[in-house]
Amino acid sequence: MKKLFKDKAFFSLILTLVIPITLQNLISSSLNMVDNVMIGRLGEAEIAAVGLINQYFFIFTLVLSGINAGAGIFMAQFWGRKDGDSVKKILGLSLILGAIASVVFTLLAILAPEFIMNIFTRDPKVVPIGISYLKVISVTFIITSISQAFSTGLRCTGFAKPPMIASLAGVLVNCALNWVLIFGALGFPALGVVGAAIATGIARIVEGSIVLLYAYKNGTPVAASFKELFILDKDFVGVYFKVSYSVILNEIIWSLGITAYSVIYAKIGISEVASMQIATTINNLFMVMGIGIAIAASIVVGNQIGSGDEDKAIESAFRLGILAPIIGAIMGVILYIAAPYVVRVFNVEAGTISSTIQVLKIMACVAPLRFFNVVMIVGVFRGGGDTTYSMIVQLGVMWLLSIPMGYLAATYLGLSLPQVFFIICLEEVFKLVFEVYRLRSKKWIRNVVNEVEYGLA
Repeated sequence: MKKLFKDKAFFSLILTLVIPITLQNLISSSLNMVDNVMIGRLGEAEIAAVGLINQYFFIFTLVLSGINAGAGIFMAQFWGRKDGDSVKKILGLSLILGAIASVVFTLLAILAPEFIMNIFTRDPKVVPIGISYLKVISVTFIITSISQAFSTGLRCTGFAKPPMIASLAGVLVNCALNWVLIFGALGFPALGVVGAAIATGIARIVEGSIVLLYAYKNGTPVAASFKELFILDKDFVGVYFKVSYSVILNEIIWSLGITAYSVIYAKIGISEVASMQIATTINNLFMVMGIGIAIAASIVVGNQIGSGDEDKAIESAFRLGILAPIIGAIMGVILYIAAPYVVRVFNVEAGTISSTIQVLKIMACVAPLRFFNVVMIVGVFRGGGDTTYSMIVQLGVMWLLSIPMGYLAATYLGLSLPQVFFIICLEEVFKLVFEVYRLRSKKWIRNVVNEVEYGLA
């Protein structure tokens, strides 16, 4: 433990990545917080509608996350060897796959918005509000895919600050336009949730533009020409999918599981949906450090394995395994204390406020476990190229334990929202056992660069 905190070089390396990545995640979470606070002023039906549509967008972003996380494994290891050409080829592949996903999700949103809303709820007040929001927000999906791909490339090659700056600019634009378009300031009409959708869309355009401008104007390793991006050979693509399919599949099925949770909460009531939307938005602000450490871990471990220093990667992994729950415990204490005060900014019923506070306190208590699990799954194991084991653990626990038990508790036992959520959170305990075992086994190390070069995948 003493060695962990005395190693200044290790902390300097981690903090160089964690600080800008965490700030970017914090900014992005703040964007959602601003949206929810402002939309919450319109009423519970509006916040529930936007929250449910955000589940659809959440599925889309997780598909992109799977694509880019898979690409990031290669980028980090390739950059460990300073192989810039291969970094650009992987970036091109992630752009192609992201564009395909964007077209599919956009067409579904435009052609079948009512079908999408009916998956989550059939409440006559909520459905039309959600449809109006979805139709506007869906046109920005392609911009989001391009922005995420380039942001991943920049982070994996040592440029973590530009995506953070872009996110900050997006938040500032979104806040200003929310005020103007939701409530009708400066002579503009009050557009309600449609105004929120327009503001968010413009903010994403600004964010993506800044990322691209920095990448190309400053000659970064991802400043690729069209030819460098899209000349892909069959073997190269094959190795990518052999390593990345489990990450992409994990993100898709996990996002469907999160959506299933929303359906479970909707079985209890619409106010419970609003409560979970508020609680999740607030909790995300406190989880950003965990996500930041996880992304930094994947880059550091990937770079070290790519450069051939596997012993250093193992040492970094064990240190991160100690650091993550410590930071999680600190953030959990802050969330527990802050919960009753933060919730008050939302314009919802007293009962909704009460249940939201209870849910937030449960989230605070499981924070150390959640921090450790996310750093292992998203960070160490993915950076090490070990994607299949984490997929099996995460999806197995979710679909075989949490979802069935949560559905039973909400539908047949009639338990309250905090009780149902507590049951769902038990998945973190089971994941912890499997992740500790895998970490200690050291079987998570997989040099994907060698597989590309020697065709061993």
